[in-house]
Amino acid sequence: MAAATGSPNGPIIAHSALLTLTAAASDHALALRVVRVSDRQVIAGPGKVTATLDGHGIPLAPEANGTYLLSTSGQSGGTHSLGLVVSHDGIRELLTGTVTVPQQQSILDVIQGHGMSAWWVLNIAVVLIAVIIISRRRH
Repeated sequence: MAAATGSPNGPIIAHSALLTLTAAASDHALALRVVRVSDRQVIAGPGKVTATLDGHGIPLAPEANGTYLLSTSGQSGGTHSLGLVVSHDGIRELLTGTVTVPQQQSILDVIQGHGMSAWWVLNIAVVLIAVIIISRRRH
């Protein structure tokens, strides 16, 4: 197991006498880190941590740096109940807390957020597709 380095991964979401859970939002995921309180060692590796979001099982992807990525694709933005079962030191421990999932942007939100430049790109793409279709019909 790797030692925890630097500052925590994000705000503390849950803790017990033995463990601390931190979470930080990234692109369409939450990066979770479970650290042993006594020696600041990261609990890492496949099968060590399982998760539920609002009571539904959700897969975690263990990363090489000791974090676990929880995909938030398809989840609504806002607060959600997070539960983790952590296997460590011969025991299984339940950590629960609340996480905030960022609002997912649709393609329309992205276009509106980038203003006129996005509309120009869209218009040029439509014209190029039309030119390709017309040129294929002539051959």
